Amino acid sequence: MKSLLRLIQGAFFISIVATAIWIPSTHAIDLGGFGGGFGGGLFSGGDAEEEDNAIDIGEIFDGVKDISRTITGIDEETEIIIGRDAAAVLLGASKPVNDPELQRYVNKVGRWVVNQTNRAHLPWRFAVLSSTHVNAFATPGGNIFITDGLLRTLTGEAELAAVLAHEVAHVIQKHHIKAMSSLNTSGLSGVLKLAGQTKAGQSNRMTTAVVGQVKDVYLRGLDKDDEFEADRMGVVIASRAGYDPFALVAVLQTLDSIDPEHSSLSLLYKTHPTASDRLDRLDPALAQFDDHAEESPLLEQRFNKYVARRL
Repeated sequence: MKSLLRLIQGAFFISIVATAIWIPSTHAIDLGGFGGGFGGGLFSGGDAEEEDNAIDIGEIFDGVKDISRTITGIDEETEIIIGRDAAAVLLGASKPVNDPELQRYVNKVGRWVVNQTNRAHLPWRFAVLSSTHVNAFATPGGNIFITDGLLRTLTGEAELAAVLAHEVAHVIQKHHIKAMSSLNTSGLSGVLKLAGQTKAGQSNRMTTAVVGQVKDVYLRGLDKDDEFEADRMGVVIASRAGYDPFALVAVLQTLDSIDPEHSSLSLLYKTHPTASDRLDRLDPALAQFDDHAEESPLLEQRFNKYVARRL
């Protein structure tokens, strides 16, 4: 397993070098679509080589392939529109960090992670937000945000991948759509009506009611079971991308070591279970993994180049 992880990480290095030399304009990550203006390249290459005893992510995602129609009947195009407008609301509070190299790097890691899932075709966007709060969140359709505050607590690329994979799992499982539908039917109807108008070219502005619905979801947070599920799925996704499956444990242990009354954690613990609860629930899922993966020096070099230099 360790040799497989090193092989995948080496392929990742080749990919990141290639995109650093030339990033086609058609592959730009358009943060301008929800308030930014930074570009970022996508990874090239297909699925990583697998051993006979490799974890079958297809089995873990069994029944998820048609999930875009299983919750409230929302099709994928509508999901993307809802997510784009929700991202616009969230970016009204925090703007992307003005560091194009950092944004490109996080997008590359994120794209490598989502390539291990069955929804890699979504218009995924990843952004680091200028906020001292320790948090990360997603919107439907593939918009993933990590705050500068959380990024500064991470010690390596594997931990970054673990955080992004957790958020990717929320999108795959449509947890936020489910949360909108559970709050009240009229609120979700407003979101769907606006999305329908947008698809028809009749509107591209969110109403006050819809903005309130989006804010309500993100202030309340997701169901705790959804958070625990995203932890379990995120570990598998990150592992399949070649990262240490125990990296999320390291992130949660770091969070658990911070005073829960610290102002930087105020929003996180309003919307997430405590780090200790997440560790307890995640522990059984880690039994399927042999051991910690050895972190390649290449991962450390990349992380130091784009993230650690800012500390």
